[in-house]
Amino acid sequence: MLIPTDVRAYTSRTLSVAVSEALTFQMHEVLAQPRPNHWSRVWPTSVAMSGWLLDQAIGSLPQAALELGCGMGLVSMTLAHLGLRIEGTDREPVALAFAIKNAARNALTGFSASLLDWGGDTGTPTQLLVASDIVYEESAPERLFTLMQTSGLLAPGGRLLLGVPHARTELLDALVARLQDHGYTHLLETRVVPWEGRDEAIDLHVLVRPT
Repeated sequence: MLIPTDVRAYTSRTLSVAVSEALTFQMHEVLAQPRPNHWSRVWPTSVAMSGWLLDQAIGSLPQAALELGCGMGLVSMTLAHLGLRIEGTDREPVALAFAIKNAARNALTGFSASLLDWGGDTGTPTQLLVASDIVYEESAPERLFTLMQTSGLLAPGGRLLLGVPHARTELLDALVARLQDHGYTHLLETRVVPWEGRDEAIDLHVLVRPT
């Protein structure tokens, strides 16, 4: 399956997404998509994760990273803004087409996109793996554990950044516990994002794979 190059058949809207006081991206969202349609919107977890990445000390991030379930591409765009080579992956080809479109709209370089369904060939191990709002299916914790630990997508000593709304953490907590049982160190930070007239609490988990 190929990433489409022509997305004119899809109805979209443009919006401004502020990830910090100094950084706002102009982005497309895709409208009127049948469920499951998680990929078609920008979500507050990606805003919280982008803010966390912007707050990291200069030089503390590696030169390259990979995002799982990149959707419209906000987190990948933030990493590209920071100068990383970032590969955004998703199982939905149209999401990747719009992520490419969004990166180009903001004149970002260093961003590439590829299909990844969490099975088969996992690609090259990475030192920084980021994932925003991807643990919402019952099978997700086991599949992600296999992808990162067994298949080795996260390199030894590599860092994993996971984000989820504070209101629905059960599945992600199961994945975090499994990784801790295999020696991963773990830090948790909760950030509050103003979102559509309310405050949304987002849990950000940082895990480091043992060497």
